[in-house]
Amino acid sequence: MVIGDVHGCVDELCMLLKGVDFSPGDLVLFLGDLTAKGPDSVAVVRLARQIGALGVRGNHDFEVIKWIEALRKCPSKPTKLDASEHTRIAAKLVSQDAAWLKSCPWYIHSPDLEMYFVHAGFVPWVPPRQQNPRLMMNMRSILTDKTVLTTYPSPAGDIGGNLLAEYDREASWARLWKGPEIVVYGHDAQRGLQLFEKAVGIDTACVYGGRLTCMVLPEKKLVSVPAKRAYTGWERRGRRRKTKLFRAPGDQRWRTIGEMLEDEWKGP
Repeated sequence: MVIGDVHGCVDELCMLLKGVDFSPGDLVLFLGDLTAKGPDSVAVVRLARQIGALGVRGNHDFEVIKWIEALRKCPSKPTKLDASEHTRIAAKLVSQDAAWLKSCPWYIHSPDLEMYFVHAGFVPWVPPRQQNPRLMMNMRSILTDKTVLTTYPSPAGDIGGNLLAEYDREASWARLWKGPEIVVYGHDAQRGLQLFEKAVGIDTACVYGGRLTCMVLPEKKLVSVPAKRAYTGWERRGRRRKTKLFRAPGDQRWRTIGEMLEDEWKGP
């Protein structure tokens, strides 16, 4: 079974496993972002490791992993100045759980099922082995001119008038994915459940008070449980530091931003 973004919602995860009659030996695959925003990220990672689950790396998991490495090199306790949520999670993970989280790859391919599993998505015109890891963890939309958006533009239009107008015509990247393999992904909680011919998005906003969803394979059956409550509110996109864009290869208009994305990714 494949499970969407858990974000620390351990009670809902246990409810979901019970709802699908999980038994030891069943293979579970998490679509990333097991951590952050919710009530108990440490318990979620521990449970994932204990049941022998697989997982792909989400953007919040990536931030936790960076802090795991930072605290390993400088093992002093986080101060109030650097004690972000990701830092606190990293500091609380025992070594076995930290190792499990660090072992999660950018994506998983199942030739038998003819499926890919990734946190956020794939750029449709780029082969999977050549995908940008940061985009695999962060992308959501592709504009009509093939600009890939990794965050939502601000309502105030801070990305410029032309691109803001194009935003009205943006599409989930999954609409453009033609296969042949099916991609199952998470990350895009605001759009919720997304069903396309060759792509399925199953982040149904559990941490925001929605539902936690899984796909049972090979039947492709969708099962979900309701969140016990909303643990956090929707982010105020207008306050984000910067809207990140990635243009199609060969286009120079946003070359510096494309380079910035590459420079930011340091790898595991």
